[in-house]
Amino acid sequence: MNTRAIDYITEDFYESLSFQDGELPDLETVRELFYNEGLLINNSFGKPIKFTADTFTMTLEAQIADGTLQQFMQRELYSKTEIFGKIAQRMSVYEYSFADHGTENLPRGINYIQYVLVDDHWRFTSMAWNDENENYQIPSELLS
Repeated sequence: MNTRAIDYITEDFYESLSFQDGELPDLETVRELFYNEGLLINNSFGKPIKFTADTFTMTLEAQIADGTLQQFMQRELYSKTEIFGKIAQRMSVYEYSFADHGTENLPRGINYIQYVLVDDHWRFTSMAWNDENENYQIPSELLS
């Protein structure tokens, strides 16, 4: 099955989150990409941090409002998508930056994303990610 529609929704997610200093991210689009409330889990720290699409975007809005988040960029480096019927999952290797988007050797991580097909449109149901660190290194074959 063609993964192009899933490529597009994933790209929309990363692009909608990304913004330069003086701009705002497109958080309404982020919310619209999820089916129902969605589930997002950041497992990069000591304990998982759980969000719905609304709480995730509200957290970002609060960080932007109080000045702790002034710019952000996240983009996909590699992906592998599997589809069966009206469900799909994707391993998405990403890099991100809270500063200059052109910097080399940016921090990276892996996001596992699940999708459902609803009314001929793919929507996220959940995603869980872990940033790379000294204990968890992304295999080189996923970076080419």
